[in-house]
Amino acid sequence: MKTLLLRRLAVLLPTLLLVSMMVFGLQKLLPGDPALALAGEERNPEVVAYLRQKYRFNDPIPVQYAVWLKALVHGDFGTSVRTRLPIGTMLVEKLPVTIELAILSMLVALLVGLPIGILAALGRGTPLDYGASLFGLAGLSIPHFWLGIMLILLFSVNLGWLPAGGFVPPLESIGRNLISMLMPALVLGTGTAAIVMRHVRGAMIEAMKQDYVRTARAKGVRERTIVLRHALPNALIPVVTLGTLQFGELLAGAVLTEQVFSIPGFGKMVVDGVFSRDYAVVQAVVLCTAAVFLLMSLIADVAYVLLNPRLRS
Repeated sequence: MKTLLLRRLAVLLPTLLLVSMMVFGLQKLLPGDPALALAGEERNPEVVAYLRQKYRFNDPIPVQYAVWLKALVHGDFGTSVRTRLPIGTMLVEKLPVTIELAILSMLVALLVGLPIGILAALGRGTPLDYGASLFGLAGLSIPHFWLGIMLILLFSVNLGWLPAGGFVPPLESIGRNLISMLMPALVLGTGTAAIVMRHVRGAMIEAMKQDYVRTARAKGVRERTIVLRHALPNALIPVVTLGTLQFGELLAGAVLTEQVFSIPGFGKMVVDGVFSRDYAVVQAVVLCTAAVFLLMSLIADVAYVLLNPRLRS
């Protein structure tokens, strides 16, 4: 276990460094001059020159990257050129919103994907199995932004049951917070539920073929006990690691969903940063998202080793 942790940690820092270099370099390929975007409609030449000097836009890209990386090592993410707020403060405010959305989406995925996957495996080749496969295909194929718009039209515009967008902090009202996050969680959770369902179905089918299942049946153990106490725990081992990785993807993939529902999380923050040429904000968000994803990947590896005794040696 210690060797595994050391190997993963040894890869973590170089990966984050590579991600930061790629994000910093690729942003420079975006069309437009950030100094002109910040100068306003008048675009006074003196103001443009001042902005280029202040934010070091005239420096070579390697120099800009070195200055940014040096500040980052000291815990300084910089200041947003759009809001004039410290980016570190913005990250602290926005990250809990995206984490809450990811947690609720994962709950939706597990509550939907697990039972459907189990039932599809037990009824392999039946209409229930084909229906589950159709659900999985639809969940993976339907774009999140389209599904979000359709849910808004149905539940907000036509029925008036749910708010079309916005966010209510949980400290202000837990009930209103959950109501405002219900549709975004359903949108993100459907795609993940389809992935969970497919993996649970495959794992359950393999588990039901194992010798210990045949032995339990030969001893007269009830089928329900065989499924719940013997097959299911073994089938859920890969699902635990899958869920951990999917949670990391939910954090990174909430951009369009947060934009559709006007949720002030990481996704909306990075979109606003791209449109306003707020490079420091985009770099900080992408780097934090990559760090969280790598951390979830490390947790997935550790969980798989802990749950599978054959790998502990």
